[in-house]
Amino acid sequence: MPAKYKLSYFEERGRAEILRLLFAGAGQELKDERLTGDSWAVFKHKTPYGQMPLLTVDNKTIINQTGAIARFIAREFGLYGTDNMESSKCDVIFETYNDVFTELIKVFFEQDEAKNAEYGKKLNTEVLPKYFAFMAKLLKENGGKCLVGSKLSLADVAFFDMLDKITGSKVMGADLYKDFAEIKRFFENVQKLPKIKSYLDKRQPSDL
Repeated sequence: MPAKYKLSYFEERGRAEILRLLFAGAGQELKDERLTGDSWAVFKHKTPYGQMPLLTVDNKTIINQTGAIARFIAREFGLYGTDNMESSKCDVIFETYNDVFTELIKVFFEQDEAKNAEYGKKLNTEVLPKYFAFMAKLLKENGGKCLVGSKLSLADVAFFDMLDKITGSKVMGADLYKDFAEIKRFFENVQKLPKIKSYLDKRQPSDL
């Protein structure tokens, strides 16, 4: 009998969106539990660290920490490469994704206008160009379609989630894609994958 999966997180996309996208990309059913206010207060004491996301498997096994959940899903559904080297390449890209996400959060949540402008400038002139150049190189070396191997993987989903968070948002410079046409093409191709598109078409809006 297939396992049952429940992902618990807040209303926004945040750190759980990559996990939702992994389930979507794998074509696997997921109970997407969104907690707010009182429901989160009641649930919080049940979590190992008092934080989410949290994945419950078959109503008993609980996995916390975003990276651990992402790797579990990737292994579970064949999205982690075909050998140890490909899995390690997925890990490199996932850890890079985490580094960029940390910088992105600074821009979204900084209330001081001067600091916000400083973080935004760093993101657009240092962080994203460096990250994009690395991803563009990997795409070119791997044929342009996938970052690792020949099919959708954790690496692709992680990069797509980052692009999805910044594309069209106020934190991304309007000309950032002009030097990275292959990155924009990658984003659009993943966006069109039937399983991913089906999820994106019906998900609720969120700023991050």
